[in-house]
Amino acid sequence: MKQLLFLFFFVISFGLQVAYAAAIGMPEIILILVIGFLTIVIMVGIVLLCIHLIKKAKATRNEE
Repeated sequence: MKQLLFLFFFVISFGLQVAYAAAIGMPEIILILVIGFLTIVIMVGIVLLCIHLIKKAKATRNEE
């Protein structure tokens, strides 16, 4: 849980740093934040899928 919280603040701070450095507007900031959150969601989803498949494979192996 701490890692997700850290990633959340990292995405926000990274988005603000990029916006400040490039002097871009609010729509671009929102776009950067949305892409960052989607990236985190996809990464967490892949990890959870791998964990689920590993557990399922172990359960199937034990039934044999």
